[in-house]
Amino acid sequence: MSSKPISITGALCELCRQFISDLFSSNFTRQDTYPSRWRPEDEDYTPEKSWGDGFHHHETIAALAESARTCEICEVLHADLSPLDQALHQGWLGLYPFYTSSRIGPNRNKGVFRAGFRNSLVKMPLGSIDIGSIPLHSFQICRIGPLKVGEKVPYLDTYRRSPAVKPTLTPRDIAGKVANWQRECRDNHRNCGKEIPDHDLPTRVIDLGEEGAPASHIRLYESHHEKAPYAALSHCWGGAIPSITLSSNKTARTHSLPIDSLPQNFKDAIEVTRALGIRYLWIDALCIIQDSKADWFREAGKMSSVYAGATIVLSALDSPASTAGFLKPDRVPLATVNAEYGVQKVLPGLNEYLEACPLVTRGWCMQERLLAPRILHFGREQLFWECRSLFRAEDGQEFTGDGGAHVTALFVRTRKRIGVASARGEQVDWKDWYQLLEEYTTRHFTVSTDKLPALAGAASLFRRANAKDGAGATYIAGLWKEDLARGLLWCAHYYHGPGRKVWGISPTDRISQLSKPPEKRAPSWSWATLDGHLDFWALKIGGFVVEVLDVKMSKSENELTEAFPDGVVKLKGLVAQMFYHAPQESGYDVGTLAFRQPDSVSDASNTLNGCVMDLDRRTPRYCWVLLMAKSNNDWYLLVLHKVDDGSFRRIGMCTAKGVRVDPSRFETREVEIA
Repeated sequence: MSSKPISITGALCELCRQFISDLFSSNFTRQDTYPSRWRPEDEDYTPEKSWGDGFHHHETIAALAESARTCEICEVLHADLSPLDQALHQGWLGLYPFYTSSRIGPNRNKGVFRAGFRNSLVKMPLGSIDIGSIPLHSFQICRIGPLKVGEKVPYLDTYRRSPAVKPTLTPRDIAGKVANWQRECRDNHRNCGKEIPDHDLPTRVIDLGEEGAPASHIRLYESHHEKAPYAALSHCWGGAIPSITLSSNKTARTHSLPIDSLPQNFKDAIEVTRALGIRYLWIDALCIIQDSKADWFREAGKMSSVYAGATIVLSALDSPASTAGFLKPDRVPLATVNAEYGVQKVLPGLNEYLEACPLVTRGWCMQERLLAPRILHFGREQLFWECRSLFRAEDGQEFTGDGGAHVTALFVRTRKRIGVASARGEQVDWKDWYQLLEEYTTRHFTVSTDKLPALAGAASLFRRANAKDGAGATYIAGLWKEDLARGLLWCAHYYHGPGRKVWGISPTDRISQLSKPPEKRAPSWSWATLDGHLDFWALKIGGFVVEVLDVKMSKSENELTEAFPDGVVKLKGLVAQMFYHAPQESGYDVGTLAFRQPDSVSDASNTLNGCVMDLDRRTPRYCWVLLMAKSNNDWYLLVLHKVDDGSFRRIGMCTAKGVRVDPSRFETREVEIA
């Protein structure tokens, strides 16, 4: 081994001291010969071979637990490994800095190592499938102190490049991190702007008082729309919230709002807002009169300006309910090696972590994140900063969303694109609306009828951005009249496997299950008529051939907060009556359309494949189809049910690949869909 010793001052056991010392002495590279306790990988192939040369650590999980009482690195290892199933605790514990992963090949991140028990290695979970991702239950040597001024660190020197995440953050720590991130935005992010302008205060805000005022005295302030910095909170209600603002207590709250009566999320938001030096805070449950329908709809229509105008939005990312709080005292264990270095687990990749956070599953919170120029996310283990340029984690991960088809990456990319275009006064592409809807339909609502009102802020942004001749775009039941043909082509989501190059639904694909809301919420042609994850095919294809003749809304054209829009679209295109054959095997969701019931589903000259019914996918029946788009020999059709008055209702969509039917079997006609 080369000579690059490290001074160890932390409380470590002899095994951890040797492991850390050996890594530094070898400059984190594989060796031909090792000191004692190192186990070179087997020359012959074994299931454990990909783990590489390993350091023989404690003999059992019990021995690790005992050592964790006095050794900080053992404590970090035990906190992460002990919750694993007992079947993954078999054999001696090994530490493996030279593993190979199908995601990254041989590990070249100096200071990163995997941990696992020898007889359980082949069963250890890997985690993310993203290229370059580090497997679960990996750990890293990380930097505790700041880099020297002007110091440049090679990318693979992870032990120098990656900052440690503090186990506990004080309000002062939070303010310091925000100041650094804001400085980075101001100095280096062209999309973020040099200054943060003050905007009009919302109708009501929580006044936290001037600096030096008693911390316990806050009040509800009814603004005069003066310009001032303010923070806004994005959070999960998680059921009933104590101390909401009602018609009966609004007046009293303008004099005093007792902090002790508020749920923990709100108390935490007040503490952070004060630490940031901001006087005003907007929280929906406190600043909207919750038992006033008129006030609720009026303020819901202003969501676009509330979140877009906030100096900063505080996001309670991992808090499932208002009472849970988001300032966690013990976030992630950190072992001290010396004043310069520590050891900590490698935190999850951003895609998978964000997808599982409670806030990301809630419908109302999508537009809050979309509209905010700057967001401070409070995760379970670390802080995140999201601006119009990137998504940054406290542990040094940076994520632009460019590239990658994961739903999280797509949303980051779409949010950035929309935010930049809106700030510059540029038109926003309709495809961005459909991209938002794909993500939005994965989210859930406590109140089913909120599905359209919870998009009002996003819709307001799009309407302004796509105005022509002084008039905004026309919003109809969650879609846009100016791009209606493409907006009508939605379908239950199909799970497109990683690495699959060709888009399209195949007979064995898994398809998301859709459901009807308790009461009719929108016309059948609108995506909002159903609940469940949807795909919008305008993002994948072109070649639209259908003609939109007319749209008549009996209720709520351009009413952004309307919960129950209704109306009829009149289309002209190729139409035929066909028979729906359900999937031949149970467990499958993709059926086939034939011109006659007796026609064989294997006869391509008489059938269209790739039919997915919205709801009932098991019942064979006659239906009608309308050709919406075609590309070469691929056709995309709406599946319709004809009612007694001659109008139609949408019941599904067909993505037919390699069509061989005779187009003359279709006729051109006008249809009305309600």
